[in-house]
Amino acid sequence: MTILDIERKKEIGLSPKAVQKRPSALLFSLGQGLVYLVCLIFALEAFSYIVGVGDSEHIRPDRYLGYNLIAGKRVTQRKEGFGQFKINSFAMQNDEVKKEKPKGVYRIAIFGDSYVESLQVARRANFLSRLQEKLNERLGRDGRNFKVEVLNFGVSNYSTAQSYLRYKVLGSQFKPDLVIHNCRVEEVSKLLPMTTDNLLFVRPVLFADYSRHVTYDDTCVREYFQSAAGRRMLSFDWLRANSRIWGVISVMREQFGRFLENPDLLLSFAPKAQPAASGLPTDETRANFTKCYWYMMDAQLFNFARQCRSDGSDFMILRTPMIRPCQHTLTDNQIESDLLARSAKDMKVEVLNLDERYRRWSGSTTDDGTNFSSGGHFTAVMHEWVAEQLAAKVYERLAK
Repeated sequence: MTILDIERKKEIGLSPKAVQKRPSALLFSLGQGLVYLVCLIFALEAFSYIVGVGDSEHIRPDRYLGYNLIAGKRVTQRKEGFGQFKINSFAMQNDEVKKEKPKGVYRIAIFGDSYVESLQVARRANFLSRLQEKLNERLGRDGRNFKVEVLNFGVSNYSTAQSYLRYKVLGSQFKPDLVIHNCRVEEVSKLLPMTTDNLLFVRPVLFADYSRHVTYDDTCVREYFQSAAGRRMLSFDWLRANSRIWGVISVMREQFGRFLENPDLLLSFAPKAQPAASGLPTDETRANFTKCYWYMMDAQLFNFARQCRSDGSDFMILRTPMIRPCQHTLTDNQIESDLLARSAKDMKVEVLNLDERYRRWSGSTTDDGTNFSSGGHFTAVMHEWVAEQLAAKVYERLAK
């Protein structure tokens, strides 16, 4: 500051020292404001964590699998019922577990999509936990000197190909005695690749020939990572994994995006009901698709089973019923069931078809919300029923 500047400030009543200290005071104020902002952010994060807000993000991009669970992340789900969990250090919707199998333990690894992942009920109420409890109770009554441990490798919207790849890169390390793959109704809908901006649909494909040889193809995965949506997801990966505030912002962005697509939502607290059959393929189209591309599913299951056997694990297929979100009628695909049974017989693999068994047990093809949530997933009641059926089948295997 020049002498001329100081003289001018004197004319308006400021001393030279006050003039010289003003920049320092400004920097101090900015620093003080920054400290207050950081404290506010920490306070909001702590409050959000306590009340379980902003915890809905639970998957992150994965260049090999397409996407995977966020290891170590606590997840709070409120869309269908309520569930709060912490994803373990191996990116599993499971309690912490050691890779080394303890002595005297029969280990079961279950693979599949959100029907296995089971975010809609408490962890202790899902069919995997109940299966473990039921088998151990029965083994204890029978005086058996070993216990059963059931591990959850399910990930939302995973295809059979992704489950097989997840077994190869993770599941096989746990040395399971039995691998169960859940092929719920309409599993074939996830066979082919698709270009998408939605992370839940980003998946590699295992193309196959008629000799059951499969070829890994990650074209759609690479396209996603190169897209604006993929780059944005990678840029905010740390925030998605660690910030509840960011989780709230993400939900708000999602809701705003839906509003832009349908401004009429502003006039109502709930979206208007859409016709149940809107945009869905006809039964004939679904049947033709299933028959045309079943050779790919057959090859994927064949290689999955062969890999398990080479690792010393038994392999079994679980088929579960399904209803589509916001519908109350069971989805039917008899062609798929028949082809699955034929492939399994050829591969000498056991199939527990709970879709057929559930229809006989319930005596209906509709549900009033007792067994399936509004989003189409199992309620606690349905998880208990699945656990009972699966426990009886697994116990038969153990008794042989």
